[in-house]
Amino acid sequence: MTSTRLLIALLAIGASSVALADDPATEPLWHFGGFGTLGAGYHSQEDVVYRRDLEQAGGIEGDKLGFRLDTRIGLQASANFNPRWSTTIQAVSRLNSEGNWAPMLSWGLVRYAPTDWLELRAGRLGADIYLEGDSRHVGYAYTAARPPTEVYGVVTQDRFDGADLTLRTPIGDGLGSVKVYGGQSRGDFYLYGQRVTQDDATTVGATIEWANDTLTLKAAWADIHARGDRSLVELRDALASVPLAQAQLRASQIQTSHHITFAGLSARYENGPWSLQGILARETFSQFPRYSGWGSSVVAGYRIGAWKPYLTWGRISFEPDDSALTLPAPAAALQVVYDRVVNRLTMNQRTFGAGVRYDFATDYALKVQIEKINASSSSILITPSGLPVRDASLTLFTVVLDFVF
Repeated sequence: MTSTRLLIALLAIGASSVALADDPATEPLWHFGGFGTLGAGYHSQEDVVYRRDLEQAGGIEGDKLGFRLDTRIGLQASANFNPRWSTTIQAVSRLNSEGNWAPMLSWGLVRYAPTDWLELRAGRLGADIYLEGDSRHVGYAYTAARPPTEVYGVVTQDRFDGADLTLRTPIGDGLGSVKVYGGQSRGDFYLYGQRVTQDDATTVGATIEWANDTLTLKAAWADIHARGDRSLVELRDALASVPLAQAQLRASQIQTSHHITFAGLSARYENGPWSLQGILARETFSQFPRYSGWGSSVVAGYRIGAWKPYLTWGRISFEPDDSALTLPAPAAALQVVYDRVVNRLTMNQRTFGAGVRYDFATDYALKVQIEKINASSSSILITPSGLPVRDASLTLFTVVLDFVF
């Protein structure tokens, strides 16, 4: 379903919901708002493009002042049709996998809450795998200039067209909730100079969360299942034609169906001027040769009036399974292709950063940040032609202005 058709369907469902409700129909109360980020960044590492996630077809190039990485604008409209029915629509324009700023529909949902403890939503939704799952693109919601790339930048198929169900109940001095969701995946990524998307993929997931005034704890799991990925079929056929048992075995391991699985534990602590947030995530990708690894991040800050200095740390290790293969000399060209495919998503990257946030006016925040990034291998850092970067080290300077309205 296209974004336009989905939007029309949501408005039709929302309008008809008033007539279906038991409460007397009233005129919907619409609210309009938005958010945005104006960002600039610089690093001096030649032939390296720094991007904040795998979806972006570009970012900040070496020795050039860049404005594309963090800059974005989002618009949102919501309406309450009655105490039980509501709708929310959100569109975001940001640098995407095609290298342009075409707006995307990030939310487009109808919400039904028959009781205080039950909520059902349907439409365009976000995969709920982060603490800020409902505000991933809202820079103002984050302490730092951007969420740590080593965790937040890896899973980009984070939208889906489907439904979710949330149950809530008081637990101790806080509120507990359980959510389950599923639908057709949306989202893509940019790698090796091309956009990769899988329209036949489905997303399912679940979260458990507990929060009180100072502490939030969350456990999340999500699985994206793609069924018609033919990107490695030519390699499979080429390996199958080599008269070598090990090559035949590797060919048999290449499938057109695969899973991307995310499982994470995260926590946020806010008490007085202190704030601390961390996440530990396990990620697997079952496409040949199967990758698995860990991503983790920590953001700590201390508010002094309108100023909030902070520190950030991120780490990712994402490695392929053992898939050693030595082809005979006549297949030297195929060996090069095979070695590149095996290591195409290998990532070993860490970042340490420091910055300060200045909330100089209501709904406005200015952030200045410096980060040291070291990567022995990375698919988040790319060359100007889109290839993954190996053995890179750079210092990134960032200034962003975040706002909401």
